[in-house]
Amino acid sequence: MPRRVKQSRSFFAPLAENFVRRLANTDKRLRRKAIRYGFWALGLLFCYSVMVGTYSVPRIARLELQRKGLIETNRQLTIELIDAARVKKMLENDPSYIEYIARTKYRMARPNETIYRYPGQ
Repeated sequence: MPRRVKQSRSFFAPLAENFVRRLANTDKRLRRKAIRYGFWALGLLFCYSVMVGTYSVPRIARLELQRKGLIETNRQLTIELIDAARVKKMLENDPSYIEYIARTKYRMARPNETIYRYPGQ
């Protein structure tokens, strides 16, 4: 003999059944009013989720600004990397560039060379 399993009902089941039964037995005006309030509640819930939820408009805008900032930072770092690679290559292979750096940055001179410095330079 099959065993009978008691089906559990939620706490609000009688309330929902009574509401649906009452709504079915009432006039059209009350049903329209209930539907209208339901749509308003859904609309408010949707507006709340659009403004506050995980996929909200402010969060999407903030993430878009962060993305643009990261793209710009990436572009700047790529430019710096390319420049550094070019300078490295010049330091390894170009003696005139090394001489330029030595003379301008470190103020070096060749033996028996006289350097004239003017005021303000």
